[in-house]
Amino acid sequence: MSLDQPQAETVSPCDPVLAMANFGTALRVIGQDLAGLFPRILEIETDGVNFHARGECHPNPFEVVKESFIKSAWQKLFGGTTAAVSRAPRSPACFDRSYDRAEIDRLEQLNRAHRGEALRRADAYSLSERLRTLGAIVDSKKGRLKRLHKEADRLFVEYWDQQGQLQSAKLTTVIMYRSQHPHDSQPRNAPSELWEGYDF
Repeated sequence: MSLDQPQAETVSPCDPVLAMANFGTALRVIGQDLAGLFPRILEIETDGVNFHARGECHPNPFEVVKESFIKSAWQKLFGGTTAAVSRAPRSPACFDRSYDRAEIDRLEQLNRAHRGEALRRADAYSLSERLRTLGAIVDSKKGRLKRLHKEADRLFVEYWDQQGQLQSAKLTTVIMYRSQHPHDSQPRNAPSELWEGYDF
């Protein structure tokens, strides 16, 4: 699926009212809702109130393990392969979801109840926490989110700053690691682009 198709125009930086005051929370909630889809490519656009998420999924790793086990057991029992076990590679599944304020609030209430049942520290490398981190960058700049894009482990965000200028930031696994290990020294030869947007 191509993710470069034109989308509906988002709210401009000159709009006087922005309903969504906390992009970190909104993106975390959306990330929790999408985590079970194992997004390989993810695009989120917003007008400040409504969020549109679409993308392509990784194959479910648990299904891959299950199918591999069944195939192995079948071969041991009967030898060879059969059409019932051998399957052609699947094309990536696509998803398309929309979230308004009411849906985000509803999902947040559900997630809050689950967090109360299982008190544990959030996984900083989970999809929801990565999206929350990018939303927190926008919030810290008192900015207005325009677009978020994820491909593999690289995430990019575009937002309007307080002056109405379009800005961008990126997040990678390396940056996430550094944020969790602030006392580690930066490698002298680390590519400079890995650190762009690392400003909380």
